[in-house]
Amino acid sequence: MGRHGRLIALEGRSASGKTTLVRAAARALGWAPLAEAFDRLDPAPSLEFRSVAELLRIEGTLLAEETRRYREARELCSRGRTVLADTGFLGPVTYTFGLVELGVVPASAGASLERSARSLVRRGHLGIPDLTVYLDTTERERRRRAQADPAHHPSALIRRHEAVGAFEHRYFATVFAEAIPGRFQSLRARSAPRSLVKELRPLVEGRAPPPASRSEALSLLAHLRTSREYGPKRTGVPNR
Repeated sequence: MGRHGRLIALEGRSASGKTTLVRAAARALGWAPLAEAFDRLDPAPSLEFRSVAELLRIEGTLLAEETRRYREARELCSRGRTVLADTGFLGPVTYTFGLVELGVVPASAGASLERSARSLVRRGHLGIPDLTVYLDTTERERRRRAQADPAHHPSALIRRHEAVGAFEHRYFATVFAEAIPGRFQSLRARSAPRSLVKELRPLVEGRAPPPASRSEALSLLAHLRTSREYGPKRTGVPNR
């Protein structure tokens, strides 16, 4: 029986350099890169919304694309490839729960996305990576990168992305790391993304957890829904 590849996801806040690092690592190490869901859609949807229904349509579109990229990733792994994904596959859910915490949308929005994701996981259409590496960057660096690439980081959305990113960072560093220990690593970005390949490689190759299970994905969703730490908090962050 041939070697089964591993599915690795690179997470981090918007404009942290994930895409650059994924591409650089794929070229240098021969891993299969997997673009994030938003970048795979043509045309790309607007991320601005004026109602909960509009938000759920956007996130539903992204969640459907997450199922396609997850299946592609697992197929590549079955052929022995190591896949490096630009973000994991529960992004639409965690982002919506971040908006719930900020008081931008009601808790029912997060619950709706969580139910959809849970159903997809149970049917085997969606799951989590075997290992998640979080790219930890400074706010100054993220601001610089966002300003240099306004096409991918619209100025109207930077504040919202940064606020939701703070929620997602806590989620990955606490809930994710504790709920499924051994499947999370953090990579401090002290240099340009292309220079981080040498630091990323041992994090990935030095750990060989078995393929992530459905029960682990369901556990993460349950922790996201029930954790008291992530209740809604009014902060005045706009929905744009």
